[in-house]
Amino acid sequence: MTTRAILVPVAAALVLAACREPASPASSSSPSTRPAFAVGGGQSGLSLHPGGLGEQSFAKWEAHEGEPDAKGNADQALYFQKMVATPVFAAGFAVIDGLQGQPATALTALSWDHRADGWCGAGAPRWNVGVTDASGDHTVFLGCNAATHSPSGTDGWTSDSYSGADIAAAITAAGVDPETATISSLAILFDEGTDVGPGFVFLDNITVNTMVWTSPSGNSN
Repeated sequence: MTTRAILVPVAAALVLAACREPASPASSSSPSTRPAFAVGGGQSGLSLHPGGLGEQSFAKWEAHEGEPDAKGNADQALYFQKMVATPVFAAGFAVIDGLQGQPATALTALSWDHRADGWCGAGAPRWNVGVTDASGDHTVFLGCNAATHSPSGTDGWTSDSYSGADIAAAITAAGVDPETATISSLAILFDEGTDVGPGFVFLDNITVNTMVWTSPSGNSN
């Protein structure tokens, strides 16, 4: 069985748990939000796998919707959609595999560029960082609106970033010591719908530490 095949049902389980939480850039340590992965562990590098759960909700790479690429002319962007109201049990997501089991302090940077016509809310799109310590599993939410915003260098795009210090502070606010915790999961979730915004967003230059995705070919395995 391939890594991708294993990731799909696991990602769905992650989204099922995450969608039960209120959309917020805050953090949670509720036992009901326990993402778990049986693959990865950093053995094959980092990889990003988009998907979706529920009605009219998904994520996929789209050509000629992103910022100019350094190589080629596809100019892809990762499109997230939830074309139903926020309370509907649905989400677009992207699972980042390869950091599981590493110290929480190994997560030193998270960012993306979002296109101006899409949604950048308090809770979506957001990073869901799963961490584990002696007390159990915890989920830290890092929402788009609460990120540090700066020009991306391309008209109509904004860069939304979290530094290593920001990530550590959010983990600490969840009641977890980032020096002793380990990473259990990492994902981008889009679960705020058409009642609060346009129901979609395009993301490009998705960055985890020094790894940058501008297309599906960015996967390292």
